[in-house]
Amino acid sequence: MSTSIETESGPDAGAESSAPDAVVQTSGADMLRAIDALYNLEMKANIAALRHQQRHLRRHRSLTEWGTYWPLALGILVSFFTPQLREFVEAYRPWGLWVSFPMVALSIRPEIYMGSRMAVLLPTAMMYLQFPMEGLLARVALRGNVTVYGVALQVLFFHGLCIVDLWLLNGGVLQLLHQLGH
Repeated sequence: MSTSIETESGPDAGAESSAPDAVVQTSGADMLRAIDALYNLEMKANIAALRHQQRHLRRHRSLTEWGTYWPLALGILVSFFTPQLREFVEAYRPWGLWVSFPMVALSIRPEIYMGSRMAVLLPTAMMYLQFPMEGLLARVALRGNVTVYGVALQVLFFHGLCIVDLWLLNGGVLQLLHQLGH
């Protein structure tokens, strides 16, 4: 390449103008092709690196999103121990059942009318579904701010609402008003 430049700038530049110009043009075109090829390689490498980074970020976001469903997973895990918990609270009936399994206690209420087959199946299903449902509801209610403290408060809130509902259905307000009247 340096020879073509020297040839062009030498004393014979005017006499041999066609041959050195061809060499310079070919050499310049080759240089442009080489630069273009290098640019294309760099762009492909940059695009590959960007795709790798985006894939990594998507995977991280996906794992983070699935990680917020831990209350549901914990509810499923606790539901495996439901029969043992039921045996334990059986001695403290009805309050033990109301506090531990308020949704089961609500599902066996006579105010909830259902067919005879459903009346048999629903309490058993609710016993196993209560904790996963509470975990899912806590996750949905907290919307991404899923902390152990927040989930515990949310589950206690759901349990509290069910217990208040059971108290009202069992005439708790009437008993309270009757006691206040005497």
